[in-house]
Amino acid sequence: MNNDELAFVNRQLAGMLKAGIPMEAGLKKITASMTDSKLKVQLDELGSRLEKGQLVDKAVVDLDLPETYKRLLALGQASQSMPKVLLCVADYYERIGTLTTRLRGLAVYPMLILVCGLIVSGLMAYLSVALKDDLVSITDTGGESYNGHHWIFEVYGSVWFSVFPMCVFAVGLGFYSFILRSQKMRKYFSWKIPMLRDAALAQYASLTEVLLNSGAPLPEVMGMVSKLETGSEMESDMKKIEQRLSEGQASYEAAARGCKTIPDFFNWIVAQGGEDVAAGFSHARSIYSGRAENKMQAFLHCFLPVNILLMGILLLGFCLPHFAILIDLLRMVDQFGM
Repeated sequence: MNNDELAFVNRQLAGMLKAGIPMEAGLKKITASMTDSKLKVQLDELGSRLEKGQLVDKAVVDLDLPETYKRLLALGQASQSMPKVLLCVADYYERIGTLTTRLRGLAVYPMLILVCGLIVSGLMAYLSVALKDDLVSITDTGGESYNGHHWIFEVYGSVWFSVFPMCVFAVGLGFYSFILRSQKMRKYFSWKIPMLRDAALAQYASLTEVLLNSGAPLPEVMGMVSKLETGSEMESDMKKIEQRLSEGQASYEAAARGCKTIPDFFNWIVAQGGEDVAAGFSHARSIYSGRAENKMQAFLHCFLPVNILLMGILLLGFCLPHFAILIDLLRMVDQFGM
């Protein structure tokens, strides 16, 4: 679902609520001007359910909307501050949309390498098989002085020499596609790659900031975030923080001590906000989103040289046998000249 579109819709809806327009009427008005999309269908259904008298927390059940969004709408209803919550939601999805767009852009580059590598290796395999027989037939005309059975033909014309690079790129492409399509695998690798880990921490800080600004108490916020992080490496830390806060820990800093996944530096930044925990998470979000963007830029600067080097090695591996064959052909011509 398009995060930017969701942010725009909620900002419009917040303005309508402030002007005294009911939420269901605002949703109908907004969806009428939207192009056909998954978001339009779901918001239109939400508006229909609200028109029938359902409360927001009941109306969002079974809708194919982000779980975070449904929880925030329910929180806005409970706190009776829906316009404020919708503006917080819009800010959150705008920030997440920017970060997600950058991450998706980065995900395209490895895919391009694998696809180009597969195409180039396939072309190399085809040329290797096609040219081998022709070159052997030419060199066989050299008679006894050149028998055409140089060891390079055994390597160059073998099936494995032609197929192995294709297999490597095909397996890599399949594995990478599986990672992109699997939510479980994405969550796993998001905590293994530094720039993705910083992006995940920035998203956690942004979501917590929004929930706190929407009026939810800190223990409840930690519980909501831990449910949303089910399956990620941060889940155990979130449950530990939630439990400590519910047992009477006075501050987030004390509750977050000894976390295994959430860095101490992150928790220290949050603690600098003092009693204003939302401000602390805002600082953490700003710092970690900046760190993630800097690492993304560094990755992009390193990507082009690595890509050129990889393709160069691949082409060199293809050309070396040709050079060896060319040298043998030149030797054969010299022998004919003598």
